Amino acid sequence: MHSSYSLFYTFDGDQPARFREARVFGTTVWTAAGAAMTWGEETRKDYASEAEAHAAYATHCRAALADGYSLARASVIDPAAFDFALLQSLVADAARQAFDCVRRAHPDQHIDAFSLVSDDSAMTIGPMANSREALAASEYGEEMLWNPAEWAFDEGGAYFDSAYRLLLQAHRGLPFDVDFDTFRSGVFDACIAALAHLDTEGCFGADAQRDDFVLLFEVSDSEPVEGALARVNPPAVVARFEAWMASWEE
Repeated sequence: MHSSYSLFYTFDGDQPARFREARVFGTTVWTAAGAAMTWGEETRKDYASEAEAHAAYATHCRAALADGYSLARASVIDPAAFDFALLQSLVADAARQAFDCVRRAHPDQHIDAFSLVSDDSAMTIGPMANSREALAASEYGEEMLWNPAEWAFDEGGAYFDSAYRLLLQAHRGLPFDVDFDTFRSGVFDACIAALAHLDTEGCFGADAQRDDFVLLFEVSDSEPVEGALARVNPPAVVARFEAWMASWEE
């Protein structure tokens, strides 16, 4: 059963501040609202007919616009498929903005590491960044470099709200028929592909500068995604990681 979906935002500067969602499937209208990067408060209401449900859905959408929200996305959702291409695009845009946000927030720091971090259930995506200065000041030394959870900067997380909303359709008890393993692996692959795309744009530097920049995709409390490091980094960074790993075996 396909459903119509709309996502609305208010903004703090250029970052999403609050969201509203509305979705209609069959005779049910589902809504959610709250602060960006939160689950928010949700409602569900059943109507006597699909026509009444669609009319109520349209009313919710008009109300969001009337309350000063801007339409960010309107789509038709097929519960048997997940739009990994859209996710990759949303993640790439958010990561680009988040990285720029970190650099603006810390102009005195040499930002030389950036990571996207998800979780084992593929429900969240967030940015972390680190600097040459933060690494030098850490008591953990090189170990800190390969552990984004210990990095110094996390500005720009709200840019990922649209991608987060896309992921939540798999977790809210809404119509969703995609196999979980397919969903999870596809989400992680989309995040890695987004970082690789930004790297080809030169977002993280070029030549010798890029060889000194560490780009990671991590899944918290889980094993590393096989091949991710090499997909998003030049050989010099991969060699640096392998040398660090080898140091633990000595």
